[in-house]
Amino acid sequence: MKPQPGLVTIAALCAALLAAPALALAQTTPPAERQTRHALIIGIGEYADPNVPELRGMRHDIASARRMAAAMAVPEANTTVLRDGAATAERIRAEIAALDARVADGDRVFVYYSGHGTRWAEAQVDGKAGDQGCIEGLLAADGQALTNVEIGQRLAPLARRADKMLVFYDACFSGGLAGVPPRTRSLLGGDDTITPKFTPKFTRAGAADACAQPSNYRSRSLAAVLRQQQALPENVVHIAASRPDELSFDSSTRGGFATSQWRDCLLGQAQDLDGSGAITVDEVTQCAQARVTRALAGQPGISGQHLAIAGNAGFVPAWMGADFAPAAAPSTAPARRATPAQILAELHGQRDGERRVVATLRQPRLKIGVDALQLDVTPARDGFLYVALAASDGQSLYLLYPNDLASDNRVRAGQRLALPGKGWEIQAAGPPGTETLLVLVSDAPRDLSGLAREKAGPFVKTLLDDQGRARLQGVLANGTPRAGCGKAGAASCSDAFGAALLTVESVR
Repeated sequence: MKPQPGLVTIAALCAALLAAPALALAQTTPPAERQTRHALIIGIGEYADPNVPELRGMRHDIASARRMAAAMAVPEANTTVLRDGAATAERIRAEIAALDARVADGDRVFVYYSGHGTRWAEAQVDGKAGDQGCIEGLLAADGQALTNVEIGQRLAPLARRADKMLVFYDACFSGGLAGVPPRTRSLLGGDDTITPKFTPKFTRAGAADACAQPSNYRSRSLAAVLRQQQALPENVVHIAASRPDELSFDSSTRGGFATSQWRDCLLGQAQDLDGSGAITVDEVTQCAQARVTRALAGQPGISGQHLAIAGNAGFVPAWMGADFAPAAAPSTAPARRATPAQILAELHGQRDGERRVVATLRQPRLKIGVDALQLDVTPARDGFLYVALAASDGQSLYLLYPNDLASDNRVRAGQRLALPGKGWEIQAAGPPGTETLLVLVSDAPRDLSGLAREKAGPFVKTLLDDQGRARLQGVLANGTPRAGCGKAGAASCSDAFGAALLTVESVR
């Protein structure tokens, strides 16, 4: 495409990018705390019922969850911790209610639970009498079970209001294979012991076997309940330490296998596998899974433990500070780089689904040298508009709006804005192919000085080396709260945004 005036060609301005291995984005500075981030951490190692096995590694899980929350920029003042006897069923309910009371529209929430899961048979499932099935839940310190249905219903108002809610369960909801009762055992080659994080609660004879079998898995998962409660899937991610038919394990010296490995991967061990400049929940979990598998390899009677993700696996949970220093990846790592279009798609995946943006192209097919891009944008909320273009050369990425000719990017809810404005246009210039547009409306303005960039006429060409990709993702998706934000007359502190992703074809 070709902007006017200045005849700067948007497509094909960059030389081909150098190939590079997958990178781990190392945390070089602590992430700045955000008052818009909140955490509820629940860890239960000792139960009132002496028949419930003690989880001796839980103290490590509490510390790990605190570090995970800090990496997600949650201030200590916004972090609530319930441990052991304090984590009764009523107290857990009360703290979820307190969290609901303080979380504002567009905030982010991290909920963590480490303890025993449970599953039992009931004669009524989904409100249908006689519909025998298994119900699963989390075991509170006083022995009461909080079902996933109840937890989902209590978290649903938060999920509908939050920009993102990440829920992490380090528990399990199955006794494993029928006939093999869970028990504490010693690990080979050390003093460490591991304990399955499952305590059965059965209500009829024979239910133990039935509720351990995956074919009988009819209970409502947390993610399914949240969907029923109209929580948008792009706004929620639920990480479970194991599959529904598996055990998850607690280590007396390290804590939950899933927690300790996910913590380390979040804090820098995970690799940016697709070279997009950010590390997603899926990439963190892949890293953690590999480490869990290695840790349990060769242990007698243990066939494995597999983390599971529901919801938005493409969510980027943490930004590792202002500076991104690439750490060397293993020499066997594949050389991959996301294309500019894939980078924009990943950014689009960070959007808040409640913040609707309607963007339409007047012509989705442009003739090179003849037609100009024309775009109409109508946001559902007030905010700040940004338009990025991944060019048809497959190598170049530009920030088209705001620009030197149109710097006021404020938009109003329900008011249509036509782009380009007076005094500038973007003409199709080739090469033939697909160009991708990300239309993003954020609650608060983005600090574009953080981009690795160079000028392309009135526009900005973002540099797509390792630093450039990371900064692009961080600036557009994460934002930087400005001093005084949230006060009367000032911009919002929220970094939430809505977005639309469009494609336009350039043809000869």
